[in-house]
Amino acid sequence: MKLAIPRGIIYHSLLDDMKWLVTSLFVKLDDKPVVTMFEACFARLLGRKHCVAFPFARTAIYYALKHQNFPQGTEIIMPPISINGILDVVLALGLVTVFVDIDKDTLCFDPPQLEKAINAQTRAVIITYLFGMVPDVQKLVAMCRTQGVFVIEDFSQCLNGKFAGQKLGSFGEVGVYSASSIKTLDTYGGGLLVCDDDALAQTLRTDQANLSPPVRTHLWRKIITDLIRNVATTRLVFHVAVFPLLGLLGKLKPNSVLKHTGDRDKEMITELPNEWFCAYTSLQAQVGLEMLVELEKLDRERLQNVAEIKAAVTSIDFPRGSEGGTPVYWQLLAYFSDPAATQQRWHGNKIDTATTSLLKISDLPAYPYHGDTPNADRLYSNSLFIPCFPGLDAGDLQRIIRALNDPS
Repeated sequence: MKLAIPRGIIYHSLLDDMKWLVTSLFVKLDDKPVVTMFEACFARLLGRKHCVAFPFARTAIYYALKHQNFPQGTEIIMPPISINGILDVVLALGLVTVFVDIDKDTLCFDPPQLEKAINAQTRAVIITYLFGMVPDVQKLVAMCRTQGVFVIEDFSQCLNGKFAGQKLGSFGEVGVYSASSIKTLDTYGGGLLVCDDDALAQTLRTDQANLSPPVRTHLWRKIITDLIRNVATTRLVFHVAVFPLLGLLGKLKPNSVLKHTGDRDKEMITELPNEWFCAYTSLQAQVGLEMLVELEKLDRERLQNVAEIKAAVTSIDFPRGSEGGTPVYWQLLAYFSDPAATQQRWHGNKIDTATTSLLKISDLPAYPYHGDTPNADRLYSNSLFIPCFPGLDAGDLQRIIRALNDPS
């Protein structure tokens, strides 16, 4: 029997999710030496001097920007596709967002447009590496450094990606990783900030120490969310229950399943939630320490799957990346002229796919700043995820390749 193929997976095992859920009921959550050990291991992985753990990546970005003491109205250049939580913290600091379009092949800032956007009011740039693709980050950072612009790298979707042999997250003043659900290093949430600046790291550690104590119910919710997603994407459960449900939803409400996990909340918040300022837990750090051991092995398997798919498929418009870049393909995607029809055809072959559930934050009506970003529009509307995750067998890969090569 050919089991339906989900579009992605959780990088924990079901047993791990259950183990950590039970452990979270009674274990100490504020064991600082465990957090410190994980921070040191993560900094070493990136080749940086310091790592400071926060509850969310957006929290890390908030503090990194806050300590630059930028004047109100300072311009911050942002990617057009991201999460609105990052947009919320930038606006909470009284800063102005400027959106620069992406390059269709690197899924990161288009260099000429970035250079044009930087002006005397620009004080910071958030470089975001989408879906594990790698741009010419040396060129992007050089543009910023020439103008004295503070660079934050968001490498949440490109952990272990490299340019010219150097890890992403180690080029800018600050690198930030979101260790949230479905990431390759998923510690049930958390934002890991890396840097080399001793003074900045010390200041950020003061912020870290002043965070509210961790809330156990917040952690339970994150573990349970992963557990539910893990059960749902287990091959037999996905084949028997989830995939038929997606098919039914597609018939009852066409295009309702085109988005990755449905629409996110697009409303602007007026006050940053208290949960964004609760401490990262030592249980999460322990999860991270265990996951780091398997990270490169899982990366290699995913990259082998991508290499096999791309070698056998020549007619599909895959993003090509940059010369000198080593992508990790957190998600493999490609552009399609009619993504809804392609999704329906693949579903007929029992292969799930969808467009991204990230937001096109450059045109959210509830927010004050917008941008003209046609390449991002195309990525948002016309790209589909192609399953490439670890655990696919030879038959799965051949079925995916046949679907990609089918022109009907």
